[in-house]
Amino acid sequence: MAKQSIEEVLIEFNPKLPRLSVSESKVLKFLVEAAKLISPIYLEQEKQADSGLDRKAIEEAAKKDPTISSPYTVVEKVDGKLTAIPYHVKYAELLKPIAEKLEEAAKITDNKEFGRALKLQAKALLDGTYDQAIAAWLKMEPYILDISIGPLHHFDNQLSFSKSSYHAWVGVIETEGTDRLNNYKTITLSAIRKALVPKERIDPQKIKAKVLNVLVFSGIMARTRFTGINLPIDVSLVEKYGAEVTLFNQPNDLRVKEQILPTFNKIFSKGFKQGFSEEDLSRGYQRCVALHELAHSYLYYRNAVKNLQDLFSSLYELAATILGLRLAGPLLLKDRITNKQLESMIVAYTCRSFYLMERGLGSKFLMNYALGGTVFINFMLESGAIKKFDGLISINFTKTFVSLHELSYILEGLLSQGTRKDAESFIKKYVH
Repeated sequence: MAKQSIEEVLIEFNPKLPRLSVSESKVLKFLVEAAKLISPIYLEQEKQADSGLDRKAIEEAAKKDPTISSPYTVVEKVDGKLTAIPYHVKYAELLKPIAEKLEEAAKITDNKEFGRALKLQAKALLDGTYDQAIAAWLKMEPYILDISIGPLHHFDNQLSFSKSSYHAWVGVIETEGTDRLNNYKTITLSAIRKALVPKERIDPQKIKAKVLNVLVFSGIMARTRFTGINLPIDVSLVEKYGAEVTLFNQPNDLRVKEQILPTFNKIFSKGFKQGFSEEDLSRGYQRCVALHELAHSYLYYRNAVKNLQDLFSSLYELAATILGLRLAGPLLLKDRITNKQLESMIVAYTCRSFYLMERGLGSKFLMNYALGGTVFINFMLESGAIKKFDGLISINFTKTFVSLHELSYILEGLLSQGTRKDAESFIKKYVH
């Protein structure tokens, strides 16, 4: 494989880390080495996604063989017949050295619970027992080192089904950011539980939250450069074990530099720009991502994936952002954020949305977010919260906050009880 190709799905960061023990430093080295080995597997998955198999034939075959639609199988034509090959079989040779690195780390860590989770993760890579590994990580007490590695459901669409893409990240807990995120979690969770909750929604009994200084992104994480993530996706696992929100400092800085700031300088007037510094936008976007990921924990609807099908992800991601911005209200009332900080969040997400409208609709990695961003901008234009004049835009923050409540109500209605036809009609109205 070309070195350039590997570099496209492997990003290394060099954050300032707290003092680690000798054992922790050795463990961290093994974890980073394991994470780097994910990138060749992900490149193989990308090749498979472009294999040209007929979608209708795959859908028909899946009716007879449910493993074809499993998120953890590769679909290939063997002797003229479509066959599902489990990931741990298909990529066995590439997975073996990764599992060995995790086993080595498990042997030398001083944290027994962390070591047990690493062993279960190594086992899952080799035999497909992913749920056992997920349960172990969700049950584990907070620890300074952090890794997630293996098939990540369901952020990448391959063939005609939502297939899990291999990913890895390795990081070290940032204490101050984690404390602030957990404070946000407590306030927003309290606000949500005071509201009338639809019976279709699952309320996680436990939500963990952490902020990381990241050393490496590999696989789909490097391709998409997620700034935050909420796992697991599977509502049955959430109901059993809860959910975990993870924010990433270094990718957030990258996104602000590459997307938010250039768009900000392009779409706003000189006078407007004087009201917001680079630090305002960086912190604003970080808060926006934090509340977006926390909001995911409040949007688990039992039948949403089944009912909305391929349009679920776009609406789910947008709904999390809009609900997240709404949840800034309780933080404002509790003096955890200021009016200026809330405005910075809205400006940062507006910039991200305009960026996605221009760049994302043609990208399979950004499509779901681009559709959501486009809906947001056009909804705000329709309500008068955002106005265009002479190639530039202006934001009425009061109207925006009112419009956020209206949009959030519509989106949660679609997630809780909508059909694919309902979702399609709504998206068509705002994506031209």
